[in-house]
Amino acid sequence: MTMTWRESVLRKLNQPVAGMPKHGGLYAGFVEAIESGALKPGQKLPTETALAEQLPVSIGTIQRALGSLVSEGLVVRRRGAGSFVAHPQHLLEHPLHCRFVGPHGFLPVYSQLIGRKLMKARGPWSAPLNQNGQSVLRIDRKISINREFNVLSRIYVDLLRFPLLMTCPPNELASANIKLLLAKHYRVAISHIEQSMTMAPLSPTLQRVIEVPPDAVGAKMELLAVETSGMTAMYQELYVPTNPYRLVVSDKFSATEDASTTTTTKAKSVHQFSRL
Repeated sequence: MTMTWRESVLRKLNQPVAGMPKHGGLYAGFVEAIESGALKPGQKLPTETALAEQLPVSIGTIQRALGSLVSEGLVVRRRGAGSFVAHPQHLLEHPLHCRFVGPHGFLPVYSQLIGRKLMKARGPWSAPLNQNGQSVLRIDRKISINREFNVLSRIYVDLLRFPLLMTCPPNELASANIKLLLAKHYRVAISHIEQSMTMAPLSPTLQRVIEVPPDAVGAKMELLAVETSGMTAMYQELYVPTNPYRLVVSDKFSATEDASTTTTTKAKSVHQFSRL
């Protein structure tokens, strides 16, 4: 017999994970209810006051849990109408640089488009993309890894070469592999990816976007997608918080073969990278 959403939430609250705050357990209960179908896409959630009457938690705890559900794209708020279960997030298409290995293979990767921005400022993307004024477009996506932690992806492209990326529908851009999109519409052929990584404290802006504590440290990956002609198709930044999983970027790696021998550790040096 399928549990009701309230039973799913109570089960998570009554079986707390060591170190997890109450709002985390409440969030996990709602995620389970959504994934099991006890809460269906489009279904309206009770008000915060009603939830506080039905569940053994405070309104403050409910607000924090709902805030996380909204930021993950699992719940949407409509002014004057309430909170509703969102339609399923898009699985990111072929996430070569966000493949984390769990106990049973690669973890699912969900992507949410945050926004698009024409760059006035110059940076490490400027020279390889031949930036001229506001010719560079930045695409920001918040990537949820198994709904356990978030990664921020910033992709920079030459808008004069690839104008489609400014007008591409948000739903399509949220889940698309940009390199495959460029190959499909502009016949861009990528010969190799140049990669580098640094470890550093995450800025307050990054902390807010990927929802990590103020003292969080993470990895910044910088990637250049180089075409067979030698031109740079795109520059990408990935901000990855410390997490217990192995990150693999080699296209010759088999997660299913490696899962049985992969050990998880919370050390800051947990991220392991391979060149393509």
